Amino acid sequence: MEAGLPPGVFNVVLGKADVGQWLIQDPDISKVSFTGSVPTGQAVMRAAALNLSKVTLELGGKSPLLIFGDTDVDTAVSVALAANFFTQGEVCTNATRVFVEEKLYSSFLHRCLHRVRSGAFRVGNPFDLSTNVGALISRAHLESVERKVESAVKDGASLVFGGKRVVPENPEIAGGFYFEPAILADCEDHMDVVKDEVFGPVMSVLKFKTEEEAIVRANATRFGLAAGVVTKDLRRAHRVVAGLNAGVCWINTYGVTPVQIPFGGFKSSGLGKENGREALDDYTRLKSVFVEMHDTEPSF
Repeated sequence: MEAGLPPGVFNVVLGKADVGQWLIQDPDISKVSFTGSVPTGQAVMRAAALNLSKVTLELGGKSPLLIFGDTDVDTAVSVALAANFFTQGEVCTNATRVFVEEKLYSSFLHRCLHRVRSGAFRVGNPFDLSTNVGALISRAHLESVERKVESAVKDGASLVFGGKRVVPENPEIAGGFYFEPAILADCEDHMDVVKDEVFGPVMSVLKFKTEEEAIVRANATRFGLAAGVVTKDLRRAHRVVAGLNAGVCWINTYGVTPVQIPFGGFKSSGLGKENGREALDDYTRLKSVFVEMHDTEPSF
């Protein structure tokens, strides 16, 4: 109301799955937009199909970040950390599969570990402006992230940093679900931590030899939300991005989402677009009207 919207335009309805089901199946609802997990998105789409309602879905991701050997290593580290640990990893677009060209792999890990061991992560109260890693959303989710890190280590990954619960000294936030960002090296494509969305502060680092190999492996996922490329060679960057099956791609940066640019994924990562003029297509209907300005000639 304060923003100037007429009464009834914006409504907040609280409830659980049954309320959502009721809203989606109501014949007066002609457009449904959902952000969440793939299984829930599929359920939303099935429910909306009863009334053939328009649906846009922004679902999960397991995005790749391809770092080539010509890259400045400190730039690569900056992009990789930003692509993984923003909002303590609870971002669907995060590039949790970091593919590093073989000749840069050791240098990348060395500089990455130097950065994080020097205090890059400040875990704590999100109301403190110096904090850059807050708490996870729930105890159940914290335990899920823990299990995925433990599973990765059992599968052969090397936990080179973090991966443990953090108990803050501040008693006001001691009950929060804090987790130290984890960096996993020596990861392989078959590992669950590489295949499945973790939705937490866990970065998996993998090695590749050729550009063609990197593209194939990056696309070997049911998701297609986002991807990133880090290289000094812009021709290569655009060539690689053209081959990546992802709806949002970044070159030499990550996570920038201006409202003017369409946002949305491919494959199991969703349908439709948010942001940009393209988003209006999903919230409007196109009507065709023909008007005859002269006498109508008889057809019969």
